Amino acid sequence: MRLGGPIFKTVTSVEEAVSEHKRLGFGASYVSYIEDKAERDEYKKAFAESDIVLAEFGAYCINILDTDAKLRQVNIDEICRRLENAEEMGARCCVIHGGSVETGGWGKANPENLSEKSFIETVGIVQGILDRVNPKTAKLVMETESYLFPDGPEVYLRLINTVDRKGFAVHFDPVNIISSPRRYYFNGLFIKKCLALLGEHVVSCHAKDLNMAPIYPTVKIDETYIGDGVLDYNAYLGAISKLAPAPTMMIEHLNESQLIKGLKFIYRKAEENGIVFEGSQDRGELNEENAGQEYFAPHQ
Repeated sequence: MRLGGPIFKTVTSVEEAVSEHKRLGFGASYVSYIEDKAERDEYKKAFAESDIVLAEFGAYCINILDTDAKLRQVNIDEICRRLENAEEMGARCCVIHGGSVETGGWGKANPENLSEKSFIETVGIVQGILDRVNPKTAKLVMETESYLFPDGPEVYLRLINTVDRKGFAVHFDPVNIISSPRRYYFNGLFIKKCLALLGEHVVSCHAKDLNMAPIYPTVKIDETYIGDGVLDYNAYLGAISKLAPAPTMMIEHLNESQLIKGLKFIYRKAEENGIVFEGSQDRGELNEENAGQEYFAPHQ
């Protein structure tokens, strides 16, 4: 299994970027769009020579179900461009989100997001993207979410089977779909269930955490940084490590000091479970003194 995440150090060369990934113990990396082809080639070569896998190329928050036909096509064209770039860069996957039924935006909660009509449209759009780009190595994956497709393992498996394309795979983010007290309290069992259903299709997953506050008569579940919540990382790491090939695990949504705390947490958990992250053996000292600005995986 390979671990990756954000870097906060300002780097001025690809060599410095590689060095910072090595210092943190990252054997995997997020991939951002680089305009110049020569720079893309240099970036790809340097990371490959340093045995750092290019894990995720982001096409996040682009609405494939926009109700405006022209905007929807613009969004689909953009996802195709990013999938093509992910393929060129040698990234393992290009991550998209399920669509939301609205105009000119993305992510608004709406019961139509989870309708059968939206499911059928989603299938057709994903098939069209894959048939158009025809990626040979990079997978198109959808990040799990609680209020749009795919909102659970059964739905994701149905999408995989209905899309029926080799280029379509699974991105797993358990925090995003732990949306009820039952899933929260028994999240280790839920994670194992998800990966029992989806494991062979998972190419990348996210690492963060969550807490729940009781607000009578309801509850509020909030995301937090890795190691600051109740997510069962013994179950999560154990289940992921059994998959072959193992997915990349990418840390997200935190700041620099939280990253250092999170890395200490996950390296300790890995050691307790007899897991070694490939590429982490040369990591340097993890220093919590300096806090950085808040980070979210780039929605380029």
